Amino acid sequence: MYQAGIYCRVSMEEKKKESEYSNSIHSQIQMARDYIAEWDDMEEKKVYADDGISGSDFERTEFRRMLADIELGMINTVIFKDVSRLGREHIGTNYYLGKYFPEKQIRVISILDHYDSEVGIYNEMLEIKTVLDDMYLRDTSRKIRMAIQTKRSMGEYTSDQPPFGYVKSKNIHNHLEEDPYAAAVVRRIYRMYLNGLGCKRICRILNDDGIFCPARYKKEILKVDYVWDTGKGLWTSSAVSGILKNPVYTGAVAIRKHERPSYKLKYKKAIPLEKMELIANAHEAIVSKEDFDTVQKVRKDRRVSYFDKNREPHKYAGRLFCGKCKTAMRKRYLASKNDFDGYLCGYHQKAGKNYCELNHVTFEKLDKLVVFAINQQMKQRRSDMKKLQVLCAHKQLDQDSRIARLEEKIERNLEYQKCAHERFMDEVLSKEEYLELKRTYKKENKRYQKELLELWQEEQRRQADLDETRIWLEQFGNGIITVKHLTREVLMELVDEIYVYPDQKLDIYFNFSAEVKAYGTETVRTGCSNRACVRETNGER
Repeated sequence: MYQAGIYCRVSMEEKKKESEYSNSIHSQIQMARDYIAEWDDMEEKKVYADDGISGSDFERTEFRRMLADIELGMINTVIFKDVSRLGREHIGTNYYLGKYFPEKQIRVISILDHYDSEVGIYNEMLEIKTVLDDMYLRDTSRKIRMAIQTKRSMGEYTSDQPPFGYVKSKNIHNHLEEDPYAAAVVRRIYRMYLNGLGCKRICRILNDDGIFCPARYKKEILKVDYVWDTGKGLWTSSAVSGILKNPVYTGAVAIRKHERPSYKLKYKKAIPLEKMELIANAHEAIVSKEDFDTVQKVRKDRRVSYFDKNREPHKYAGRLFCGKCKTAMRKRYLASKNDFDGYLCGYHQKAGKNYCELNHVTFEKLDKLVVFAINQQMKQRRSDMKKLQVLCAHKQLDQDSRIARLEEKIERNLEYQKCAHERFMDEVLSKEEYLELKRTYKKENKRYQKELLELWQEEQRRQADLDETRIWLEQFGNGIITVKHLTREVLMELVDEIYVYPDQKLDIYFNFSAEVKAYGTETVRTGCSNRACVRETNGER
């Protein structure tokens, strides 16, 4: 009995066309059900409908659900209206029709293409059809892109959601109108930035004043259909930075803000502000063009502290985190010293003490504790190296003896086999007796050779562990590492993550880990603990 899954799909563009009723979800389902009714050995199991989803890729909710049911064995037949409903991207479509479904022994039926994998094979004509579907997809993508750019060149704002500070006009299509409350917040952000405040300080002020961030404001105040279900509804540096660099607040519309290498890819590359083609005076401006240009000049002069003065990432970038909230630590600027003095919890830096504790560590103290932990690990590594060398020396003597005995047994069996052949030729042994002895000797030698191979492999593993530890020690363990030696390259090689706590305790996770290996009845650790806990209190660790 065939358990059939009906798959149907319609894109947003097809959905908007009245002439495309034959591609509607209801029409596709009914067509498949009529087909199933003609077969006595087939029944409908499930319907999978991707409504308003493009066929350009296969990351569709219902399509993935259908594949999951195939893996679980719930359906063994897939029915769709035509190949274009399965997908319009020819490489992926050919993969599923030519490889995936046949490997899973799934019967595939494309009604309008008169294709049934039970009675025919996936042939060249269907492959050509998938190429034509792909060409249709590319042509549709180009037409949509050109239509959007044409509308923007006429001053229309085509995006579904207007930027914070604006709402879509109810009278003029694709026209932005000022939202008085949000626009006042935008002007305040620009004023604070022009008065010398940074994005983090602006975030803290807005959060302390209880002002909703753009996502929360749109969902809870404007009541628009806006997806927001993560985070705490707080302002972040990226939200403030996005407002400060968006030319829409000058009354302009950008014809293109991103470029995409291919219509098949979701990846988009942002176009720099200076290269954007802007249509000025498309709607009411919230900030003046002069203020916007001044802000861009100030932003260009200010750079985040992820980079040092030589334009390289600072030493602990990507490795240092707050132990309380797990947020990345950031370099803290101390105005009294006119320089950075250490690292501070990034969440505390952005949102303030109400959201995470004041968790700060100076450069000197952090380097000192990390160097201490690394040296402790290397000390343990050297100790493990000595134990491993002693064990290998003992094991080598025993193993050489076992190898010699096995080789002797193999040679003896070969000699016995030769003697048996001579006795067979002298007609002392019958053919059956000779063949039985030959099988016995070969079987024993096969077992001895397997034991030899295992001994050699065990020796190679021990030698590899010894060489790995020796190489590591030669690279990092000659002498004691000092703060001077603690470069970013060394940290990237040795350290995976560092967590700093308000009491100045550090949890350091290393890239190398403890590994206990067994050699016969002996065990030895060939690595170090991948975690170290260090703390400095009154100068003691």
